[in-house]
Amino acid sequence: MSFKVRNSQLSNEALQSLNNLIEQDINAAVAFKIMKVVKFISSIVESKVEAEKKIFEKWTRKDQNGEVERPKDDEGNIINDAVMITDVDAFSKEMSDLLNIENEIPFDKINFEELQLKTIKIKDLAKIEFLFED
Repeated sequence: MSFKVRNSQLSNEALQSLNNLIEQDINAAVAFKIMKVVKFISSIVESKVEAEKKIFEKWTRKDQNGEVERPKDDEGNIINDAVMITDVDAFSKEMSDLLNIENEIPFDKINFEELQLKTIKIKDLAKIEFLFED
């Protein structure tokens, strides 16, 4: 059996949460299932990140030398980790289309109780809830 996951649910943080889960003292058979899922999802996340980079590259404003133009605050200081987008609507549509793609994961969802966890961080669980049966 398989299940579907949207690109918006898959990130490096989700992979890290899965890796954190594997490091816990959990049922060996379930750990093996999770490791197979991690390997499969890793390639999807890598492809998604590459597509995001291409979308940013396409819609980021550049100067005459091809360098990314950085926005400035009211005092003329460059705003770090920010870029100027040439067409916000087109950028948003492409990014939304990418994030809404559904991926078929060719594994069964995991019964959470099979993990036999004593504790888990909520922030990790929230990032990987797509992996568990309802």
